Parts: sequence; C-alpha cells; structure tokens
Amino acid sequence: MRLFAGKRILVFEDGFLLSEEAESRLTNAGAVILGPVTTASQALDYLECEAIDAVVMDVALEPEAVLSLISELERGAVPFIFALPDNPRLDGQRFAGFILSARNNDLSSIAEALFLRRNLEQ
Repeated sequence: MRLFAGKRILVFEDGFLLSEEAESRLTNAGAVILGPVTTASQALDYLECEAIDAVVMDVALEPEAVLSLISELERGAVPFIFALPDNPRLDGQRFAGFILSARNNDLSSIAEALFLRRNLEQ
C-alpha cells in the first residue's frame, strides 16, 4: 500500500464505484483522491488543471465516454485501470479489471498495476 503515498488518483465513475471505506483506506495510505467525476469532459478538465498520477475508471462506463480520455492518458503516460465496485452480487472473476474495495488485497493489486512498473523504471 506504500505505492499510494503521495499519489493523486482521479476516480471516474458511472455510478457508485468508490466507497467511503475504500476512500478512507486510500487516503490513509497517502493517496489524494480527486473527484469522483462522472463525465469524460470533467476528467479531461482535471487532466488540464491538475497533476494526476493515475486514473481509476468504472468498468461500467460506456466506451464512447472513455475513448477520448484514454487517448489523453496514453499521450501523457498516465496509468489507468478499470475497476468494479465492491458488490457481493458480482463475481469479480467474470470481469476484466479490478475490484475497488477497502480490502488490502484489492487495493494492493490496484497499487501494483498503477505504480509498481513505473517505480521500477525510475
């Protein structure tokens, strides 16, 4: 979880992705949570005005809503992932992406996907 220290993470969700408990765990790990935003234009505004280290996107977003954002993230080398909300009715094994929950294993998987490779390259 130390990989989150000092990282500014934008959350782009379609509905409810980031629980209060998960947000609390992230901020306790040193992350700064930006948003959540619900439109690509809001996310792009953040990219223009803020230093962003990573973006967590709701897997339920419509592809048209994220394509322009993904292009900008790739252009700026900003890492991003797609995540599911923590929901006991959903089987996380059936979906691509990550589970955004307050569980250490889920948050560690997200941190490694977003920041581990970048830290190794520095």
